[in-house]
Order: sequence, then C-alpha cells, then structure tokens
Amino acid sequence: MSKEETRAVVWGFLTEVRSGRHPDAAGQYLAASVAAHQLESENPRALTRSPANYAEHVREFMSLFGDFELRIDELLADGDRAYARWTQLGRHQGEIDGRPGTGKPLALIDSACYRVADGKIVEYWIQADRLGLERQLG
Repeated sequence: MSKEETRAVVWGFLTEVRSGRHPDAAGQYLAASVAAHQLESENPRALTRSPANYAEHVREFMSLFGDFELRIDELLADGDRAYARWTQLGRHQGEIDGRPGTGKPLALIDSACYRVADGKIVEYWIQADRLGLERQLG
C-alpha cells in the first residue's frame, strides 16, 4: 500500500468511526479481526477487536463523554503504517473509574500507530494519557 492509501484509510476511520459520527461504519475501515495493543503503563495488554466490537467501544465513549469532538492533531503515514495523535474533547457524562458523571469538561490526548493491509486496519498500538484523565476526574 502507498502511504497515501494508508493515510486515507486511517483518516476515514478516525473522522467517521472513532469520532463517534458513524460508529457502525467500522467495517469499512477495520478488518474482521484487528490486533489491538493497549499500551497503558499500568496494564499493557493486547486484545482482538471486530468492527462490531469497535463500534460498541465508540458508543461506550459517547456514553462517558457525551457528544465529544475528536480533533486530529497529527497524522503521518509511511508505507503500511500511520501514526495519529488526537485530542478528544467532551464532558464527564457517565461513570469513569468509579467516579459518577459531573458534566465537567474533559480532554483526552491519545496516539496510535495503525497497520493497514488490503485497505483495512489490521493492527494498532494505542497509548492513552491515563494520568491526565485521572487528574481531571479529581
């Protein structure tokens, strides 16, 4: 895949699916089985995601953060890989880490590296600013 094709797949995924605009469009951008590496310092793990599972994951974000805005701060592509960094802006609507919703603004800064094959995301490595979220939650 060219870097332009890789970039287009990841851009579409972030702006259509991860943004919460069209979670059910996940199948357009994700392979049937995606290796998802969750790189949290306190609990690194890998799991398998399907398009339906990912759509549910986005709906969960929407229940926690309301109608959030996903701002793509950077998107770089090289061959079959793309790196993205984004800021998610929303409000604390649902229970997060045992803390009930407060309605207060929340900002999440995350980044991920995606691997694309045959026009679909097949693997990704995501890093989340868990400490920043904890501090905002109080």
